[in-house]
Amino acid sequence: MSTYCTQVRQLGFRLFGYISEGLGLETDYIENVLGEQEQHLAVNYYPQCPEPELTYGLPAHTDPNALTILLQDQQVSGLQVLKEGKWIAVDPVPWAFTINIGDQLQALSNGRYRSVWHRAVVNSNKERMSIASFLCPCNSALICPPKKLTEKSPAIYRSYTYDEYYKKFWSRNLDQEHCLELFKTYSGEQN
Repeated sequence: MSTYCTQVRQLGFRLFGYISEGLGLETDYIENVLGEQEQHLAVNYYPQCPEPELTYGLPAHTDPNALTILLQDQQVSGLQVLKEGKWIAVDPVPWAFTINIGDQLQALSNGRYRSVWHRAVVNSNKERMSIASFLCPCNSALICPPKKLTEKSPAIYRSYTYDEYYKKFWSRNLDQEHCLELFKTYSGEQN
């Protein structure tokens, strides 16, 4: 498990580099801004459920961290994403990870990358497992888009620390409005 965590973390840092470059920034920009990052790992077990319409494995939510690397069960689908108001199944691809952009990358990219609303559903016939690795900024990391991304359009979100965001995120229900809405700037005023 230690080797898996180390390699997934390295993959996450490479993805941060590609995302930074895609935004026109230095390759190490996002990794540096997020500071000494934590990595959380969740091994999720979803038992079979004879009436899956009565429950969710996890309710609809976005991830409060920067990036999530998910290894889905190869045999049973259970992840769904919200697209244009409809829930769409994300079928597992053998030997592939599913990558979710988290709320912090949405804020850092000034909305150019979007965190995804997703949920986990249970299956009536089969149990399933998944392994989620969450790359999280250090608590003191100041989250705000770089000046280069706000030269032509103003910042969508006010500056905040990851600690402030994380506490706000977990003080509410997962399926409430997007927590980033609470950090939006309005008419030049900070929320």
